[in-house]
Amino acid sequence: MFVSLRRKLEFASICIISFPIRFLSSKMIYRLSRVFGYLLYKLGGNRKKIARINLDIAFGNSKTQKEKEKIIIGSFCNSTLVLLQCIWVEAAPKERIKEIIPNSPSGVENFQQCLDRKKGMFVLVAHYGNWELMGLAHGYLGLTPLHSIVRKLDNPYLDRLAEEFRCVSGNSIFYKTEPPLKMVRVVKKNGCIAVMMDQNTAKGGIFVDFFGKPAATARSIALLSIATGAAVFPFFCFPEKKGQYRIQYGPEISFSPSGNKEKDIFDLTQQCEKFLESVIREVPEPWMWVHRRWKTRPPEEQGGRVY
Repeated sequence: MFVSLRRKLEFASICIISFPIRFLSSKMIYRLSRVFGYLLYKLGGNRKKIARINLDIAFGNSKTQKEKEKIIIGSFCNSTLVLLQCIWVEAAPKERIKEIIPNSPSGVENFQQCLDRKKGMFVLVAHYGNWELMGLAHGYLGLTPLHSIVRKLDNPYLDRLAEEFRCVSGNSIFYKTEPPLKMVRVVKKNGCIAVMMDQNTAKGGIFVDFFGKPAATARSIALLSIATGAAVFPFFCFPEKKGQYRIQYGPEISFSPSGNKEKDIFDLTQQCEKFLESVIREVPEPWMWVHRRWKTRPPEEQGGRVY
């Protein structure tokens, strides 16, 4: 009973705080994200420490500490902007999404070519830019819905709110706890499954190189792609000026299976991670550096800890 009451109060508090945000301009939302993002950075504590460790792993001495701190501040500001923009857009999704993503995406023709093969598609995404609004914008294009794999939120009231927002433009979601067979059925009907591959996989993953260090990574996208013949197709949202974005579809991850199942799963997973790394390395600020990406370690490290 106490937990239920706490979650209701949490939900009510967020609704009250969110209400005035809907009446602001998109430019004001961007300005607020700079202010609140910097405050979160100053109060970051352990999260700031995690980001510093991650940047040391990713860039070593190729970037100065000052450059790394700038990236961390940018990452905090980007995460804040993602949240504020989602609240702001929710008031009038179809109209406001055009203000934040004003131009047509590039690479749509490549996406359509993959659909024309009738083998389905796994869409490779990451916590980069505003990934939530990117999915929303895709739904309004009328190409084909995205079926995103997400984690159920602990608060059921917030989870319901998040689900409604993610599906408002015609997309749908799968929870991580649902059986993989549901995903296979979607792919066999030429559907598209969106998979985040930039997070630590505590169980059932494989270790591939990510910024020069083994990282536990989900193997499902490679396993199912090889089994079904579905394409693996990157989908990214790149920040532009003052809180706007451009969307890029593709290019497709090119892969030819060798017939050795485990090797093929490893190689395709590695290709996906290297693509993510190339995007993040070029412009690092929009990525979520506070995530403990290298938390799970391979058995040969014998209990070694990164964080």
